[in-house]
Amino acid sequence: MKNKRLNTILLISLIGLPILALAQTGVQTPPTPITSIEGVFRVINTLTNWIFTILLIIAVFFIMMAAFAYLGSAGEATKVAEAQNKLIYAAVAIGVGLIAKGVEFVVRQLLGA
Repeated sequence: MKNKRLNTILLISLIGLPILALAQTGVQTPPTPITSIEGVFRVINTLTNWIFTILLIIAVFFIMMAAFAYLGSAGEATKVAEAQNKLIYAAVAIGVGLIAKGVEFVVRQLLGA
């Protein structure tokens, strides 16, 4: 039993060593302060990219939940309808996210950024 525990600890340690090596980075310079309108656009662009990425991750999670709900429904009409609703919600979330990115692009083009 102790030998198995020791082997497990050693295996986890060996797997974790490359992670520690990859974490070593040089000195990073702090981001430049916002001094112009381009800086504002850069911050807005970064923020919308993060929000869009999080939205897509949540949508994929909803799609997977709907798939498991559909598989576990065993043909019951109410559970199948719930799974279909989850798929519709995920599709709407992706659509809203794409429209939001499109609006951001149009606004940036209109303002000449």
